[in-house]
Parts: sequence; structure tokens; C-alpha cells
Amino acid sequence: MAGGTGQRCWPLSRKARPKQFHDFLGQGKSLLQATAERFEHIIPQANMWVVTQAPYAEEVKKQLPFLKEAQLLCEPTAKHTAPCIAYAGYKIAAKYPHAQVVITPADHTVEQVVLFTQAIEEALRATASADHLAILGVHATNPATGYGYVTFEEQEGTIKQVREFVEKPSLEQAKTYLSRGNYAWHTGIVVGYVATLLRQYQAHLPALWRGFEQGKALLNTCQEQAFIETLYQSLALVSFDHGILEKVTNLFLIRCTDIGWSDIGTWKGLYESMEKDQQGNAIQGRVTALATKNCMIRSTGDTLVATYGIENLTIVQHGQVVMVCPKDQEQQVKQLVEHLAAQGQEAYL
Repeated sequence: MAGGTGQRCWPLSRKARPKQFHDFLGQGKSLLQATAERFEHIIPQANMWVVTQAPYAEEVKKQLPFLKEAQLLCEPTAKHTAPCIAYAGYKIAAKYPHAQVVITPADHTVEQVVLFTQAIEEALRATASADHLAILGVHATNPATGYGYVTFEEQEGTIKQVREFVEKPSLEQAKTYLSRGNYAWHTGIVVGYVATLLRQYQAHLPALWRGFEQGKALLNTCQEQAFIETLYQSLALVSFDHGILEKVTNLFLIRCTDIGWSDIGTWKGLYESMEKDQQGNAIQGRVTALATKNCMIRSTGDTLVATYGIENLTIVQHGQVVMVCPKDQEQQVKQLVEHLAAQGQEAYL
């Protein structure tokens, strides 16, 4: 899934170029490229499918030149993850009805690729002989409200039976979940047979299922894009986690504790996944930091960012924009972004 709209990690991520197309970690590859690369150990490139939005199609092809036209699915507009996954599921099922699929966001990071590969392979084995879906979960370390929370049965091994899935709880709910100990964060990665996946749509999102069912014969034909454009005009905005995972009863959790997973949805999240200097600063680009502690500082291009006598700030320079905010108040930048947008400036959060 590579159809993000650039609403997080402003000012680097923008509507014209969302965060999956950027090199956030300074590795010489974008998040999209890094995702495709780590799945090469599991799935051949010929079996990789990317769902994005039409304005990003050329950028996807530029970054992943191995993709053929049939492997690139273009949504006419963003309708969240449930329609996106249904579109890919129906396309794949039309050609490979007995396939197992791995669904993943294109904008996450994983440090331990070998362990990640083992977890995906375990999920494929767990769902190979059962009418189940499996999700990858990681240990919840703080009461973050931007993740789905999974509670699981206490049993031996890394494969757990899911008791309950709650998408993006309130802060108080998240604190309660964290205190109980048997909760994990959902990584956004789902594994299972494509036929099992589509049956869940039939059971839990019947209107969406009927929409794709009525035109599935047009998929992989010259009439596909016209059908998709018409269908998307009538689709509701619904997430896969809320529309499907919260309702599924036959769901496994593959619990991962050490794969180094991160959803870079905020600069604070990026700070937490980066190496720090002796003063606790995570620095990228041309930066001079004196008497500076526990800051996330990023400069792009040749622009110098110099700091003195500050701590606990996020500072991001991109083009002619410099964003500065307290590291623990990044969500409040929404007010700044809304103010800039009201003045006619391109700003997204």
C-alpha cells in the first residue's frame, strides 16, 4: 500500500510527494524502495503489487522500475485502506485464486530483516492450513494512540490467538492496555489466503464486497480503469482495521519482539528509531548543534541548521520552510498547518 497523501511528517512529506517516497533514514533509498527490498527475501519481484493513487504512478515506476503495468494499481482517489486492499485482493484472486498474500504498508521501517523474514514465513505457515488471517504484532512500549492494539491468548510460542482488536484507542484505553501486558501493536501487516480475505469482506463490509463483485469480470481487461473510477465514486471511506480486523474472529497474531519495526508517522517516531549522539540528539543533514540536548534536527540540501542552548525540540528544514516545535507536542502542529493552509500555502499534517 503506497497511496498516502502526505498528511504526516510535514514539511518534508507533502501532498505532491508523501513520505513513502522519501529517504527518512539517510540510507540512500526511500521507504517504498526499502519495503520492496526486504520482501525480495520472501516474494519474487514478479509477484509484488503496488496500490497507489494515479498522481503517484510515475514516481512509483521510477522508484521501482521492475514493476510491470499489471503490477501497479491506481486508485482514482483515496478511500482509506479497506477499498485499497479489496482492489488488490480482487486483482490477485482473478489471476491466482489459490494465492497466499502479504499485505503491507510501504512507509514503515524494519531494522532486523532476517528476523522479519522469519516472522513472515511463520505467518505464511500458520495460515497455510487454516481459514485464518494472521497479523504481525510488536511489543507495545508506550500508550501510543496511533496504532491498533491486539489482545491475545496467553499460550506458548509466537503464534497467538487474537481475543480482540481495537483500532487507535483513546489515551486512557491505551494506558489500560499497556498495564495489562498481553497487548501488542499491530504493524499493519496481514497474511492469509486471498480467498479468506475476500470472504471477510463479504461478511463484514458487504456493500464494498458487492461493488467489486459486480465488476470483477472487468478486472485485468481494458475496461478495468473505467470500472474502478465509477466504483470509487460510491465507496465509503473505511479502514481495513476498523472494517475487517475489529470484526474477524479467526485471527492469529505473530508476536515479534525484536525486528526493529517502526511506523514513521511522526518526527518523534523517527527520533526514537534513530541513533543518537552523546547528548541524545538525532541529527540528519548539515547541522551544528551546541549545548543542545534530546532534539530531532534535520536539514536537507546545503542549508545549515545551527542550534544553541535548546532541548526536547523537533527542528525540520525543507526548502524554504523550517518547522520548530516541542518534541512531545508535535500533534499540535496541526494548528500551524491549518493557519498556513488558510493563507493559501501548501501545508499538510
